[in-house]
Amino acid sequence: MTINLNDNGERDKYILELFQTSPKEAFRLLFDTYHMKLCIYAVQLTDSFEMAEDIVQDFFIYFWEKKYYLKINQNLRYYLYLSVRNAAVNALQKNNMLSMEELSGIDMTIPEESIDEEEQEEQNKLLLEKLQKLSHQELQVVRAVIMENKKYKEAAEELHISVNTLKTHLARALKKLREGYNLYALFY
Repeated sequence: MTINLNDNGERDKYILELFQTSPKEAFRLLFDTYHMKLCIYAVQLTDSFEMAEDIVQDFFIYFWEKKYYLKINQNLRYYLYLSVRNAAVNALQKNNMLSMEELSGIDMTIPEESIDEEEQEEQNKLLLEKLQKLSHQELQVVRAVIMENKKYKEAAEELHISVNTLKTHLARALKKLREGYNLYALFY
């Protein structure tokens, strides 16, 4: 039997099964699959790529150390997004960046797993328009980090910039891309 790792449901089921036999390998696959997606989701809630990264990183550490992977028996994706959403809300409230009243104005919908072909075509068109408005450097950073899924250090070296500069360009680009749109839907 072959597992189609491009199918979200099959991949998630495979990851959960792999946690039973090879937790480190499963965690690596989980991290590689969801890290950037969760960061993009969290940045929509926090308006800060650095804060979003910290939230997601802390979540993964907690998830691993507390062995929460042993407690999930279905809908891994929903669990991940819900956990990151809750962590983002807690971080915003802890840092006095958000009141309960303001919280009600934020769209915290967990992204759809899949969208229909016509909607995907419209999202792709919108993404191309938005990408064309980015500076050359911002576009290179988005391409390297999000589209090619490169590590910050690797992308920074390739672009001959520091990791901090790369993060600054990425934060600016994501802010521009997300204005008025669901950023997650643009990339996934």
